Amino acid sequence: MSSSPRRPAGPARHLLAPLVVVGLLAAAGALLHRTFRHYSWAELGGDLLALGPGVALAALGATAVSYLAMTGYDALALRYVGHPLPYRRYGLASFVATAFGNNLGASAVVGAALRARVYSRWGVPGAAITRIIGFNVLTLALGAAVLAGGGMVHDPAGTGEALHLPATAVLVAGSLMLASVAGYLVWAGAGRPIGWRGRCVDRPSPGLAVAQVALSTFEWLTMAAALHVLLPAEGRMPFLAFAVAFSIATLAGLVSSVPGGLGVFETTLVVLIGSTTSPAGLAVALVAYRLCYFVLPLLLAAVLLVAHEARPLLAACRPVRPAPAPTPPAPAPSALTRALAPSALTPAVLALGVATAGVFMVVVGDLPGRRELDLSAVTISLAGLAALLTARGLHRRLKAAWAATLVLLAGVTAVAAAHGDLVLAAVTAALALLLVPARPAFHRGALLARPRSPLPPVTAALLVGASVWWHEFSGSCGAVDAPLLVASFSGGTTGADRIAMAAGAVGVLIGGRRAFVPAPPGPRTADEEEMARVSDVVARWGRCTSHLAFTGDKRFRFSPGGTAFLMHQVQGRSWVVMGDPVGDPADFRELVRGFVEEVDRHGGRPVFYNVLPDHADLYRECGLSLAKLGEEAVVPLAEFTLAGRARVNLRNCRNKSQRLGLRVEFVAPEDVEPLLPALREVSDAWLAHRNGKEKRFSLGAFDEEYVRRFPLVVVRQEERIVAFATLWVSGDGREVQVDLMRRLPDGPRTVMTFLFVECLSWARENGFTSFNLGMAPLSGLRTDATAPLWDRIGHLLWSRGERFYNFRGLRTFKHGFDPRWRTCYVAAPGGLALPNAMRDVATLVGGGVRGVVRG
Repeated sequence: MSSSPRRPAGPARHLLAPLVVVGLLAAAGALLHRTFRHYSWAELGGDLLALGPGVALAALGATAVSYLAMTGYDALALRYVGHPLPYRRYGLASFVATAFGNNLGASAVVGAALRARVYSRWGVPGAAITRIIGFNVLTLALGAAVLAGGGMVHDPAGTGEALHLPATAVLVAGSLMLASVAGYLVWAGAGRPIGWRGRCVDRPSPGLAVAQVALSTFEWLTMAAALHVLLPAEGRMPFLAFAVAFSIATLAGLVSSVPGGLGVFETTLVVLIGSTTSPAGLAVALVAYRLCYFVLPLLLAAVLLVAHEARPLLAACRPVRPAPAPTPPAPAPSALTRALAPSALTPAVLALGVATAGVFMVVVGDLPGRRELDLSAVTISLAGLAALLTARGLHRRLKAAWAATLVLLAGVTAVAAAHGDLVLAAVTAALALLLVPARPAFHRGALLARPRSPLPPVTAALLVGASVWWHEFSGSCGAVDAPLLVASFSGGTTGADRIAMAAGAVGVLIGGRRAFVPAPPGPRTADEEEMARVSDVVARWGRCTSHLAFTGDKRFRFSPGGTAFLMHQVQGRSWVVMGDPVGDPADFRELVRGFVEEVDRHGGRPVFYNVLPDHADLYRECGLSLAKLGEEAVVPLAEFTLAGRARVNLRNCRNKSQRLGLRVEFVAPEDVEPLLPALREVSDAWLAHRNGKEKRFSLGAFDEEYVRRFPLVVVRQEERIVAFATLWVSGDGREVQVDLMRRLPDGPRTVMTFLFVECLSWARENGFTSFNLGMAPLSGLRTDATAPLWDRIGHLLWSRGERFYNFRGLRTFKHGFDPRWRTCYVAAPGGLALPNAMRDVATLVGGGVRGVVRG
């Protein structure tokens, strides 16, 4: 069995991709700075106007044709999957996904997510959406392979110089691209469907495959035409030669994963065609191309996306016409609905605009204008870095981020206008004006939150202030006046300058990190008054697991009438609720909705851990997705017996245990106190043997105050306690469940099975109707072809993770009592939020994933 290469471990794995992107940006910035160092950026506005309306209209026309052609990708894909839609629907999905994907990093991922969101609203099945996305990516790649592969084969030496690759490697790569296109057409004409692990990829019809190649090639040509018409007429390359260079540069930008290929695309294009075009003309053309092909479509797509998303929210806010018969009032709109419905601009769109301005300042690092009033490139880069941090706060809907962004944009607008940069001043002023009416959407946290400690803000202010003073007023700054990333890697930057730049960057990061943290919730644990209310509710309505409210590690949220509560704790951004609501079911809806809205105000994520399907619809109403966590084993006591062939193993275990001198004793809560020292000895020995520590939150821990609350079952061998377990009893007195279990490592191996057999017999004799054996984690997850990713990962861990946790053994042990299995879920936001939520749950339960799988 071959082993895969070892990946970087721990934090290094997460830092590798950002470091690569930063390195690419720095290298591209250095080359562009050197190429255009003689260009006067103060003339940029005039040079853009000098292009003339005819050239601008031609570029906009080519852009429109290009995006229109890309909607044809979706037309072909819908035909391939056999799910036709009107053009007004798939055209919206295609345009929005393409515009956002072109501007953001990982364009395939961004485009896929947006397509999935729009298509799912039009009722397209998930499996068909996946095939549509794959088909579109393939169509885009076919046209790129035709142009880029043809260019590589035609001029391998020139292409190799631009990509810093040997000419032979470029020739081979180009040949493979062309061969792959030819192979695809042959497969479509005479091949067979491709099958792998139960999945099948159907081949398209020959006509559809030819249409893919032709449409994609045409779209790439129109994309290139949008930039070609902007180049200076004097010395302009022939169009086909330029289209080849353009496709290679675009592929380099896509592979880099830098947002919009910014810097990487321009650098590659400069190397490929820089000798044929003046630097000034090329600079103006590239800026105009970014505006025509990227910025304007992005703004239009943002408006369309907001309109599309706001439509159901506005519908939810409209008053419902009363029906003839009396009906209960419709649920009140959520906090999310109230925040988005009044405004046509969502925080996500505003955050994207601010982030775009921040990237511009970080990469360019210059304010065109009169040099005697100009600021250093490093200072502008630090302001851009601050804009990126505030954009993150805007995306999280924080009031403090809204205020800070408004102040920052107003300052940048004033400075940019004073320095003659009318383009940047207009952009930042427009963003500031858009922020003002959108204030109600930023409802999380406090506007001016008091810092937990004065040290971080003071440190941030000192570091940033010292850096700005050094670069602007000290007179000791070195000769390098370049953007932060470029100056950091430049050989002409002095050591003092590097220290000043690092201090400024660290100060901005510290200040942004501290300023844009949502307001923390209240006290971590409940007081005596709250615990008295909890005890009353649990005694009247509680399930067995409701006794986890007494572990001493939870907060509580009560319904307005005080007859129901949620027990939860905050870990990271996750507000983790243990189990379903407890109390009067009539209060559950208002209780859960109020909790989710409070979590939203604090910028957190709601997580309901280990819930039953009884309230699944309520969780979905609150925007949460349900993922299967495992299965709970419940034994109907009316059917339980030790007689018959099916229970021969249980009888043999019981008889063997009795021959070894084991006997069971059931102890009432008021009689537990004298046994606590012996119970502590057993518990400590068990923990030491397993080299583990107490788990909490979802399980009871050995705490004397907690243990003495419940009935106890004790197993003795010659008067020595060798095992024990606490028992939970439901509020209605019908169900009993084992909670905290401990045994001596050197005790008989049959002791725990013997304990369960005797508990089941005792519960049956005392009139209980069911005995809950607890959950078997990750049991019963789906493994078919349509199973969710979470189920597949969970099943893989269940089947291959015996070295970490005895998943199979626990399921087998409980199955021996012939229980009825009922599904348990975790309700949390979907997508990437679920893994993060489960990580936070693991931290609560066992101090991290390692704590969960140990002991």
